[in-house]
Amino acid sequence: MTIPEQSFPSIPLKVIGIPGTATQKAMPMEAGSTLHAITPSLMEPNFAVKVVEPAVAIAVRFTYAFLLSYVGLLTAAMTPEGQRHLYTSDFMHLMRTCADLSLPIAGLGLLKDLLTIFRKLEGKYQLLDR
Repeated sequence: MTIPEQSFPSIPLKVIGIPGTATQKAMPMEAGSTLHAITPSLMEPNFAVKVVEPAVAIAVRFTYAFLLSYVGLLTAAMTPEGQRHLYTSDFMHLMRTCADLSLPIAGLGLLKDLLTIFRKLEGKYQLLDR
């Protein structure tokens, strides 16, 4: 028994490159060009997925939130108005003050991320009273 070929609607693709080569950079396709995906069989897609450990993802998000708020505070503190509100004696003291102010901001982001994770887990493992 053979399966008849079906025509599926075209979807836009972005070619990333061939893994393990120097071409593994974002290379958008030209307008009007087509690309056909070759899969091992009709029902098996040939996709590679990279999964990141949850602890690594949380650490990266915490670091990003910390650095984003740190750079923002340093930039704001170097204005005349910022110097009036942050009483610092020199640049090293300013960096330390901005780092101290950035920690709670990143900590709130960490708590938000943990709440999101636990909300998903609570939905997966519901209690008996619900």
